Amino acid sequence: MVLLLDLARGLACLWVFLFHLQSLFATPSPLIASIASFGHLGVPMFFVISGYVITFAAESSRNANRAPLVFLRNRFRRIYLTYWASLLLVLLLPYGLELLSSFKTGQYTLPESLLTRYNPGEWLNIVLLTKVFWANTNDLAHEFAGINTVYWTLAIEFQFYLVVFIALCLGRYYRHAIALVTLVSLLLIIIPNSVNYGLFLHYWPAFSVGILLAYLHRNGIELHINSARNVMLLVVFTAITLAYAAYIHPIQIRTQFLAFASIFGALLWLYSDLELVLQRLKRSNSWLVYILLEPWLVLGAMSYSVYLLHLKLFALPFMFASQLFNADSIGLGLVTILSTLVLTYPFYYFVERRFLSQRYKTLHRSVISVAGTKK
Repeated sequence: MVLLLDLARGLACLWVFLFHLQSLFATPSPLIASIASFGHLGVPMFFVISGYVITFAAESSRNANRAPLVFLRNRFRRIYLTYWASLLLVLLLPYGLELLSSFKTGQYTLPESLLTRYNPGEWLNIVLLTKVFWANTNDLAHEFAGINTVYWTLAIEFQFYLVVFIALCLGRYYRHAIALVTLVSLLLIIIPNSVNYGLFLHYWPAFSVGILLAYLHRNGIELHINSARNVMLLVVFTAITLAYAAYIHPIQIRTQFLAFASIFGALLWLYSDLELVLQRLKRSNSWLVYILLEPWLVLGAMSYSVYLLHLKLFALPFMFASQLFNADSIGLGLVTILSTLVLTYPFYYFVERRFLSQRYKTLHRSVISVAGTKK
């Protein structure tokens, strides 16, 4: 499900982006602002997709008899090296913004250094993504508020990878270990506990939805759109998803997080046949299809870079867009978002891609094709 998952990544990424910029649409488009207000649901979507992808990666590692450390090394490079590069860019960005502003004002004012917002010990925790363990509430984003709130999810994500790595070290007991962790995480939802909020167990159920989906596909348990009954199931689950998004808000850590992840996972399973449709479209050699489909696939491929940078980088295009559009114009928000995505692409191309494993590089090449080239 390479293409379908990248489309889902792109949607989740854009939804989170809209969530953080929803105020720009409050006046010009209440509908977009309403949709954007649910954008935090993109996080469980990412966790489900991650569970699916990592399960296939882990099973592939087992089948090839690769050392678990190879799996962990690839995951470390994927998360940390790109994260550290984004952290450096975020630290330097205020100076760049002030420099651009000085061309208009004629005066350069040294901005506040983000380094002063934390002491050395806190910075060590930020660099290592361990700051979440110091949280006293489930608001893990607050722990990174002084630098970039979205970083909290990376801390949880890498904990997922560590658990899978440990399970791989157990050899033939790998699946038993994953099942046990899943059971414990589900029990924590219904049993009062004082487990640290920064621990992965609170979010593992959403990750486990992706794990379940991966094993369903690995074992050929799929729903093919080849009967009226199956079409009706698609309609019903789609309606449930829309109803959930319309009436349950905001999301809660213990139950609704899992509920939305489950619905999203079910939709991925139900619509898995779309992968074949997307593959045919990719091979159609149609410029119209390319123009309509390819931008979404590119967004999915670079979604990690966009996720890391959007909350800080958008200030740059916003500075220029605000000179062209009124505050109550929908163009302000749309141009800011589109320009931010364009500015993020070089980071993806020159930084994130360097730290992908060879397998992931191959997958990304299969997703992002050259217009007019048959695959």
